[in-house]
Amino acid sequence: MSMILTLTSAAILAGVTLTGTSLSVIASKVSDGIVDEIPEGLDTMFVDCQVLIDTLNGFDCHINQVDENTIYVETTAGNLRYARQNNTEAFKLYLDEVRNADALYQNIKQLEVDYGRNVQSYTYDHIKQNLSKGMTIQSEEVLEDDTLFLTINVE
Repeated sequence: MSMILTLTSAAILAGVTLTGTSLSVIASKVSDGIVDEIPEGLDTMFVDCQVLIDTLNGFDCHINQVDENTIYVETTAGNLRYARQNNTEAFKLYLDEVRNADALYQNIKQLEVDYGRNVQSYTYDHIKQNLSKGMTIQSEEVLEDDTLFLTINVE
């Protein structure tokens, strides 16, 4: 018997993310000089603190992790804060300072894509390491949209 698993990155599943949509509105307000109307606490898809830290480490920024629920990020484009009430909910993104709205928007968009890929990669590694006895990966295929298509043989 075979079992098929499909691992689609969170960025692909989300399509246009809440953060991306909110940031496009923010980018237009910043470019129009309406900085004081920027809302706080933009929703993100970031739930796993360690994956978020690992993803941030791939960017040119300074990271200060206060605890599992608060991370400060300093970039040349602006300063961000990721915060949440507890580790069971997703982080919210707070824009503490915006110096270059377009660059900040592009950085955050890329961060979301990279985070989704990292979640997918960690999940894939976890599945491979924790296959039960009598289970083997029969085939692996990467689709055009970077979805991983695994066929696992169960004996």
